[in-house]
Amino acid sequence: MANFIWTAKDKLGKPVVKELSANTIEESKAMLLAEGYTDLELKSDEIMDAARTAFADEIGILGKEIKAKGTAEEFVRHLGNIPQTALGIILKGVVQDATFYLLMIALMVLEIFLGHRTIAIAIGIAAVGWLVFRIWMSLPQIYYVKLNKAKDWHRWTEVLQLVKNLERIQLIHSIKFPAQSLIRARAQALAGLGRLLEALAESQQCEYLPGMPSWLYKAQVAEIYSIAKEYDKSLEYARKALEEKQTPSLYLDMANRLLRYKKDTIKAREMLAKTEKDTLTEIAKPHYLLCQGILDYIEEDYASARQELEVSLKMMEQTKDRPFRDGNISVTKGYLCCVLAKQGDLTAAKKCFSEAKDYLIATGETELIEECQKAVGN
Repeated sequence: MANFIWTAKDKLGKPVVKELSANTIEESKAMLLAEGYTDLELKSDEIMDAARTAFADEIGILGKEIKAKGTAEEFVRHLGNIPQTALGIILKGVVQDATFYLLMIALMVLEIFLGHRTIAIAIGIAAVGWLVFRIWMSLPQIYYVKLNKAKDWHRWTEVLQLVKNLERIQLIHSIKFPAQSLIRARAQALAGLGRLLEALAESQQCEYLPGMPSWLYKAQVAEIYSIAKEYDKSLEYARKALEEKQTPSLYLDMANRLLRYKKDTIKAREMLAKTEKDTLTEIAKPHYLLCQGILDYIEEDYASARQELEVSLKMMEQTKDRPFRDGNISVTKGYLCCVLAKQGDLTAAKKCFSEAKDYLIATGETELIEECQKAVGN
């Protein structure tokens, strides 16, 4: 069973956050509907639950054990609210402690006014020390954000270095990311650098770790083959994952692979038909529309494709701070470029391609680049 987190409204119309254990998303949804909840929106599915499970329950800070895993309400509140730059993370900490810093400044001014310069200096040192401590506590997150950015842009050598940096930091830091997240990143980097056998051997280390059910491991192996551009093997492992776990996220992942690797609209449509939008997380919903848009583009239904891709793009741009959004947005703009060109709007098509081109080149999206260039006449 997995823990699913939903936002909803109770019988009085009050917004609530509900966390419950169930075998499937559909079962958890049915349980909430039976209790009279409405306006259901899924916030955490089996994949996100597995990731949360892998984190330690407690961390040690200044000799004290502090609960590391927040409540469902805290999870929802912080979902998508994590800055994606080092400066953003530091500034968020400063804003959170704004009252403390204002108080310290006021005390410093008062002590200076009273002629107590030594005390004022001590207060200043304490304020700076707290800021340094906050930065130190944020260091793993800062490096992890950089790691996700490097992965998104396929800067694989940088990924390997950032994984090493995180491993060194975690030797002396109280906050630690699950081992499988770093193993996965290293495996993806090795695959991206053409070292597929090493990548698979690396990935195998996390096969039986906590928070790594068999179906999720197979889905991650599928991604490694995808990065290595071994698309048939990627589809093979994606199918194996689906055989073990029939969940909307995996159906959507399979639809994406079928469309992008094989242009197989028949099987992709079957996968999408099994993916109810109401049982997708907020993060996955734009990807559902992206897949629908690609499918309609391949089948030459350009009006529908444009509508779905534009809505998907809008949803993604509203959540730019989510990890991997550069890639999501650029791929969507690539397909939108092709659709707009087919409709005769070459100016808009060229603009989309111009905005997506750097990412598509950096990540080796050769086929999509060629389609865009053909569409706009380059």
